[in-house]
Amino acid sequence: MKKLTIMSIALLIFAGTLELPKVGLQLSAIGQIETPQPIPTPQPIPTPQTIPTPQPIPTPQPQTPQPQTPQPIQTPQPIQTPQPIQTPQPKANDPTKLGYVSPEFAENFSQQQIDQINANVEMLLLTQSCSRCDLRAVKLVNINLKNPILTGADLSDANLSGSRFEISDFVNTNLARTNLSGAELVGARISNANLRKANLTKTNLDGADLRFSDLRDANLSDANLRNANIDGASIDRASMGGTTMPDGRKNQ
Repeated sequence: MKKLTIMSIALLIFAGTLELPKVGLQLSAIGQIETPQPIPTPQPIPTPQTIPTPQPIPTPQPQTPQPQTPQPIQTPQPIQTPQPIQTPQPKANDPTKLGYVSPEFAENFSQQQIDQINANVEMLLLTQSCSRCDLRAVKLVNINLKNPILTGADLSDANLSGSRFEISDFVNTNLARTNLSGAELVGARISNANLRKANLTKTNLDGADLRFSDLRDANLSDANLRNANIDGASIDRASMGGTTMPDGRKNQ
């Protein structure tokens, strides 16, 4: 028993020896004053963000279909035939001195031709003769020529209206489209002449020789053909209203 008692006391002493350092540490800790720690500054509470208001979804508008206007059907164009290239023609000199030449025909002639025609007219008026002369488009209104010789002359498009030609010679003469209206051609020799489309309105052709002359499309209205010789003459499509025929009969 004594041994157990001694052993217990020894253990208690040993245990107390082990606890002494801890007690010293605790006392040392108690003796030290703790330095106060700074209170942390409170952070501001973040303001809550505004939640965006949701936008309404647009209601889709119904699309009204637009009526389509039908396009007219294109008519196919005919294929153009290429035109032949025109060769430029030389222009006549601008006539400045017309003289006896009618202005409406002046563009058909050069000044040199006009000068020649005027010279031929001067010779005819002076000598009463101009065979085979160029007298185209001359204007010799109300002139008086006695026994003029104009054999083979060219008097196409001339204006001889109201003129007097006593016993004249127009054999083989070109009088196409010539204005002889109201002219005096009594006993004139006009055989084998070209009188196509000539104006012979009220022309006095009493006793004229018109054999084998070409009077197609001529105007012989109210003309006097009494005693005229028209054997072999061509009078197709000639206007002969009121014309006195060779036998004295008057056309209606």
